[in-house]
Amino acid sequence: MKISFINPPVYKGTRNVEKVFGCTYTLYAFPNIYVLGYAALLKKHGFEVEYNDAANDGTSEKKFFEWLKNDSSKMYVIYSVFLSMEIDIGTLEHIRKLRGNIPVVYIGPGPTNYPERYLRNKDENVYVGRGEVDFTLLSLAEEVRSKNSVVPSTIKGISYKNNESIINNPPTDLISNLDELPFPDRLLVDKNLYFNPKIPRKPFTAMLTARNCPYRCIYCVPNSIGYAREIENKRFSNFKKPDVKARSPRNVIEEFRLLEKSGYRSVSVIDDLFTFDNKRAVEICKGIKGIGIQWGCLARADNITDELAKSLSEANCVYVDMGVESFVQKTLDFVKKDMKVDTIYEAVKLLKKYRIFVKLNLLIGANPYESREEIEYTMDQAKKVRADAVMYSIMTPFPQTEFYQVAKDNNWLINGDYNPVSVQHNSIVSYENFSTKELEKMIKMANLSFYFRPSVLLKTMRRTPSFSLFIESAKALGRKLF
Repeated sequence: MKISFINPPVYKGTRNVEKVFGCTYTLYAFPNIYVLGYAALLKKHGFEVEYNDAANDGTSEKKFFEWLKNDSSKMYVIYSVFLSMEIDIGTLEHIRKLRGNIPVVYIGPGPTNYPERYLRNKDENVYVGRGEVDFTLLSLAEEVRSKNSVVPSTIKGISYKNNESIINNPPTDLISNLDELPFPDRLLVDKNLYFNPKIPRKPFTAMLTARNCPYRCIYCVPNSIGYAREIENKRFSNFKKPDVKARSPRNVIEEFRLLEKSGYRSVSVIDDLFTFDNKRAVEICKGIKGIGIQWGCLARADNITDELAKSLSEANCVYVDMGVESFVQKTLDFVKKDMKVDTIYEAVKLLKKYRIFVKLNLLIGANPYESREEIEYTMDQAKKVRADAVMYSIMTPFPQTEFYQVAKDNNWLINGDYNPVSVQHNSIVSYENFSTKELEKMIKMANLSFYFRPSVLLKTMRRTPSFSLFIESAKALGRKLF
């Protein structure tokens, strides 16, 4: 039996949405490693699987509809985030028109948080897989294979329509041992399609070694698989974050070796926090030392020690993304970062010592009580510490975060509730100190003042091994700024 995962094309009047982190439009094509992991699990249990990544590979609407019309799949799965909700929901109409009444399953943070939006019409052969859906998808697929239909009442972690009612089944159990899952099936995609300007080498892929993060920042949205996991757990566990689950170092090292054999030259480890356990991180670094793959990861500044920075460098880690948010202590305290500003300076210094590319993730409007001068101070410090790149985002009250409730209580949401926007371009909050338009103006100014400096442009050119990759990097920057 064949199952197809769909990332719908960029329909007329829409933009390509980045679904791995899920809160911006696509700057560069990035592989949805979660989908490839689900696909591998299904293949392990005897299913034929296809992944149509139309949005990233440039498939036109016409070609996508031709593929759909001629496809033989018995079930479709669509991974959806808040920003892509309407695009993904609208794809159901095309499936029904061209393929009839076969099961369609929505997964990801969008359907997990808003099952009623994905089940809003009378169609009873549509299902929402909530939270951590690896084995939920497998159960649905086995139902279709054995019965040629779905009896949804027995499957944990799904929502579905029954007459006019929406039924939300109890949550599925969280996976306790991630080593039991197969490695993502990267054979389903063109390995040369994807790209990351922080590691301008191809073929490029992504890797997930752990799910979720142990810290308590009030604004934080994890990567989108972690976010779906967190939304579901909070809903059924009195707003409690799920525990971090991590693959063993041995298992991670084995995947790195497989990627090297498969010809990959660069990898982004997209864990919310690769360095949540420095002992584990160092063990992985020692195990992949000498493997010919450049890679990067996400870290907290207060996790960076000399030993860790050295281990990362020796293992060919070429970049570290750090979520530092602000260089103003009162703002770090407001967002419950549980970190001192001094650790940011020390972390950047240590990473620079070992020649690791440093990207800082910073928030505009993180603290509604900041002054303009304090925000500008953060912008200046990002340049002063000689960060190689920055990603500015506007503080956004995402559902199921503490900041969402704070924003609602203080009437900061301009439309009274959350609505999806690109956090790199648009604001949905307005403060006494800063209006929505002022926040949007500041983020544009912050990016322009950082990136349009001769030193940054020259550094980018030197790091990029070919003119074609330099053009890809330049296009990604253009999408970020405009």
